[in-house]
Amino acid sequence: MTYNAMRSLFATGLLGAGLALLAAAPVAAMGSLVGGDEIDNCSNEDGAFNDAAFVIATSPKPGERVESGFDVTGCSRTFESNVQWRLLARDGSVLASGNTSGGGVDGPGAFSFVIPYTVNVQQVGHLEVFEEDASDGEGFPPGRTVIPIILKP
Repeated sequence: MTYNAMRSLFATGLLGAGLALLAAAPVAAMGSLVGGDEIDNCSNEDGAFNDAAFVIATSPKPGERVESGFDVTGCSRTFESNVQWRLLARDGSVLASGNTSGGGVDGPGAFSFVIPYTVNVQQVGHLEVFEEDASDGEGFPPGRTVIPIILKP
């Protein structure tokens, strides 16, 4: 059942109050919504991710206005499933940083985390989501996504 169909059932009262959370727009942990249907960026039906290390952040979108406590989602396949992240201010200073887990040796996997931060003025910042180079320069470069976003106070 599509999101719009569920929402329609909710609006007409055919679904109980216990499903009230469906009235809010869903967050696609691994992808994005296109026409109400979730697109799975971790799908590997075409084999594109076979034996590949990568980090793909799918949310927030470039240019999106965010506030402290915004959600980040994506898909990865990294060494020991480790995904690093850092939020940079306009001047390049690190506002927040951390790590989370995604996919690893057994294949691609979704990741999500929340970023709290503090700025005094609205500004363009950059979210970096990446894998540290565990190979010390051997093989392919590690995966990295850099997203320019608008940081609101």
